[in-house]
Amino acid sequence: MMDASNTLLKRLCSHVTGINDDRLASHFHMAVSLLNEGHSNVMLKDHNVVADRIKRRLVREKRIDDAARFSSLMNRLLKSAVLRNKTGILTFFLSLSQENSGSISTSTHTTFENGLCNGHGNEEVFPLPKLHNQHSDRKVHHEGALPSTPPPSSLTSEAKEPKSPHTPGSSRVSRLAAIYKASGAANVACETRQSESQPHSPSTEQLPLRPVTPKKGLKKDALIDVTEKMLIRDVLFIFQGIEGKIIKMDSSKDGYRLDPKVRLSPGQKEIILKLSDVGWLYSQVKDFCEWGGSISGNDRMADRTAAGLVNQSLVLALREELSDYCRLIALLEAQIQEGGDTPLGEPSGGLTLRRLVMWTLEPRAQLRALAFLTHAARKVYGGACVSSIYQHLHHGNPGHRAIVCKVLTRASTPMYVMLTQWLLDGALEDPHHEFFIAADPTVSDDRLWQDKYSIRWSMLPSFINKSQAQRVLASGKSLNFLRNVCHFRAPIAGREAIKTALQQTTVESLFTQDENSQLENLIGLTFRETSCHVLEEIMTQHKLMDHLRALRRYLLLGQGDFIHYLMEILSPELDKPATNLYPHNLSSLLETAVAASNAQYEEPDILKRLDVRLLEISPGDLGWDVFSLDYHVDGPIGTVFTAECIRQYLMLFNALWKDKRMEMILSDIWKEQAATSKLCRELPELGVVLHGVQLLTQEMVHLVHQMEYYMTFEVLECGWHDLMTELKTAQSLDEVIAAHNNFLKRIVAGALLDAESKEVRTHLRTFYNLIQNLRALQERLAHTVSAEVNARKNAVLEIKARTEAGDFGTSTDHQEIERKRRKEFTSKVVPKLKSDLRINTQTYQDMVQSFLLMLAQHDDENLHLLSTRLDFNEYYHRRDHRLNQRLTYHHKRKSMGTSFCQ
Repeated sequence: MMDASNTLLKRLCSHVTGINDDRLASHFHMAVSLLNEGHSNVMLKDHNVVADRIKRRLVREKRIDDAARFSSLMNRLLKSAVLRNKTGILTFFLSLSQENSGSISTSTHTTFENGLCNGHGNEEVFPLPKLHNQHSDRKVHHEGALPSTPPPSSLTSEAKEPKSPHTPGSSRVSRLAAIYKASGAANVACETRQSESQPHSPSTEQLPLRPVTPKKGLKKDALIDVTEKMLIRDVLFIFQGIEGKIIKMDSSKDGYRLDPKVRLSPGQKEIILKLSDVGWLYSQVKDFCEWGGSISGNDRMADRTAAGLVNQSLVLALREELSDYCRLIALLEAQIQEGGDTPLGEPSGGLTLRRLVMWTLEPRAQLRALAFLTHAARKVYGGACVSSIYQHLHHGNPGHRAIVCKVLTRASTPMYVMLTQWLLDGALEDPHHEFFIAADPTVSDDRLWQDKYSIRWSMLPSFINKSQAQRVLASGKSLNFLRNVCHFRAPIAGREAIKTALQQTTVESLFTQDENSQLENLIGLTFRETSCHVLEEIMTQHKLMDHLRALRRYLLLGQGDFIHYLMEILSPELDKPATNLYPHNLSSLLETAVAASNAQYEEPDILKRLDVRLLEISPGDLGWDVFSLDYHVDGPIGTVFTAECIRQYLMLFNALWKDKRMEMILSDIWKEQAATSKLCRELPELGVVLHGVQLLTQEMVHLVHQMEYYMTFEVLECGWHDLMTELKTAQSLDEVIAAHNNFLKRIVAGALLDAESKEVRTHLRTFYNLIQNLRALQERLAHTVSAEVNARKNAVLEIKARTEAGDFGTSTDHQEIERKRRKEFTSKVVPKLKSDLRINTQTYQDMVQSFLLMLAQHDDENLHLLSTRLDFNEYYHRRDHRLNQRLTYHHKRKSMGTSFCQ
């Protein structure tokens, strides 16, 4: 490989010098020495700059194909592990092309040297990095940028090579060597300055702006030369958001532009525009601070307190960061006076543009982080503002995270203060509605637990999860419940422990949570202490369990002797129209029932709350339709037994009361049938009717008893057992309320009073109407039997009396009248009773058949068992094949599939 490289180099030297004999050896050795220059003479990272100059030269000469081919060859060169001095090789070829084109001059060499040191070539535009998701595209630009004309300079002595007197082509080779040496020296100087980590441009004496004398053939509008110190002063003005003489503010494009009349090199333009980015970022943060964090956008005259305490704390944190930045600006202004006044481009010991870039690297990163935060905090406030800032905490740059953490700590301080006050005392001081706990002052204390306090989800910080927010709400709500509803004035037992936990908690713990975080421990401790105290207060002092049992006994008809006696003594009153009822009469009867049953041993507070209520009266209603027992609740127990819960208890009472009434009616029917059956021994033609009525009565009794068994044991008792189990394990008042609500929901659904059981409930009402019709039929039958038996007895007594009087016991007319009466009874009255009985029986059996089918298709398994018990002898199964268990299951699956497809 070395021999191939030497051969290629010899061919190159021969092509350049035009020599093919032994004289080529000296030129070959010179080229080898040039290409073997060490890394100290050439900057390895400048090969891209040289390659860009070569490509731009090819493009200017319209050699597009050669430029593309050069790019391909450049990629191969970069991948080569053999050639190390890539920058020197590219510089050699560039100088060679300039020599061939006859364009090598001292000015050209100096320009090339400056380009290598700057590392930017001829580029004149350096756009500012843009903030991601800013409200508008913000950039720094310049206008009127003209190519710079650097001051002339000569090559160093190291770059000058003597001409070789021995070869014809020595002049060309020596000039190429001089060019390469000059470029190498420039790279060495540039590398040395960058190794000091403070790249700088020499400062010169500060002079007033002066016009350049126009040369012949040029326009009169000449460019103006400025000193570097003047540029630095303008840059420092920009750092403070103030427009300078050279760098102007362009409000139309929200950026900065350079005065086109000022003479600046491309490198200087790029550095100035890069430094202007710092000033633009400072202006963004400063403007946000001047708005006071207001959500009103650009309205700087808005009230700064309208944005809330969180945004004001954010502004305070931003101003503290800006104060450190302003101190840095003051130090930089002091350094302007250190350096001597030297021409532009000469080395200087004071502050230079390149050193200014190094000074502002860290402040620029900090300002960029602050600008991101101000963008996130616009048009949001309170907890939403804290959440927006918190999103920037998950950043890969440790410096960025440190700034965000510092600002977030200050912004979260008002939230932390409100949180601690809420957890410790239940106090909520939130004039700007920033906290995630909201209070409604219009809600009375009896609805404090349900409606007064709630979570404002839009203000919930993203570092507090839903479970923690609910426990925070319950903790402060418990304290207010004890103070305002239970009238508990003494401090709770665990308050000192909560205060100690608060003292160990910091603001940073809000957004730096882990498994054993301070905030989680604090919330857990507060929740346990306050909830335990509330449960103890409501269970012991206010006897919640006693009130639950009272509702079970009286409104859910659990006290059997009391309900039975109450129904008997109320029957005469409730048989009247509802408009003729008076509450005071019913209340006196209620007290009588209490005194005559075991209810008299209840506590006075329980009996005092028991009362009667008349529901809304509709036309045609009887007292049975509007009567209801009532139970008054107030104070702390009203939190559990809300108005909605009492409404459900009344609904359950009415359903159970109707079942009891139907049982009472069937009992009365059975008593009447026992008396009627004795009279019917003398009326054999009514034996069929009486037997049919007895059969129908027994079927209805069976249905009512099964419904009562289902309601009492499978609904009420099972639900009550689950309620007691949940109450024993409840740790907060919310769990008690949830368990009680689940109990009511379960028994309401089991009593077929929910929306899903509407059709079944309608059938039950039809059954109740059929029982009423049966009672009417039984009364008519008893009246008919009694009248017929009395008529026949009267006829016999009349015959006996006339016989004892010595007259004929009967006559033809009397016999004819008796015969017609009995014939009318047999032909009209008995068939009418049979027909009514047949209609009632058929209607009842049809309703039972459809009712059983509804129960079998219901989702509740307890209703399936009820259907089985109602048809224990499978009488209705034989009448309707759909009631067969297998077909019913198939029908249910088919119905579910149809509803799913719909």
